[in-house]
Amino acid sequence: MLKNNEVAVFYLGVSGVLARTSNQAVLIDPAGLLKKEEILALKTLNLLLFTHDHLDHFSEGATQAIFKASATPILAEAKIAKTLNGKIPAEKFVIAENQKTYNFGDLSARVVEGIHRGPIMLYQIKMGEITLFHGGDSGYVPLKDYLSDIAFVPTGRMSPTASPENAYKMVADIKPEAAVAMHGSGKQKQQFEQKVKENLPNTSILILESYTAKTITLMKK
Repeated sequence: MLKNNEVAVFYLGVSGVLARTSNQAVLIDPAGLLKKEEILALKTLNLLLFTHDHLDHFSEGATQAIFKASATPILAEAKIAKTLNGKIPAEKFVIAENQKTYNFGDLSARVVEGIHRGPIMLYQIKMGEITLFHGGDSGYVPLKDYLSDIAFVPTGRMSPTASPENAYKMVADIKPEAAVAMHGSGKQKQQFEQKVKENLPNTSILILESYTAKTITLMKK
């Protein structure tokens, strides 16, 4: 059982993240990275989010399977709505619009438009007293109004807009207690880690292998 100041993170690879608190669970950009048995276990999922429709972030077939298992609401960039039209009940799908906040019971998601090759939406997700930020594979956009406890930030490869420097600037704005490096090569993640260690001593860095689970304990809660 998770404590109120703990977040269990299952990093799928690329930008895929499953995050759980003591009473909430969100899944972000899972693409087709979840195994069949993992999808079938998603009965307590509270929200499924997609930043954009690129294949390393979104899979039509996997999304339908996740919805069938969980019946969870979906919040996603507008192109995905067209793809899923008629395949997911309309009342379960919300199109993410820039600068808007959406409530799903006790959970909320605030949207900010990122920079990428095509439209991309980034999310600040509030799960009870814990706030997460997910940067998709965006380049840097100003995020000083999106302070969060944990930030999942893209460090590069194979994104045309993400980089270690852009990830560092995101974290410098967000000021998280913990930052999780994602969507990049091992070298890029290490470059990001070094930059944060040198300049942001109050932020701890996690570099996780794909399909790795980690419980993050927040000290300030």
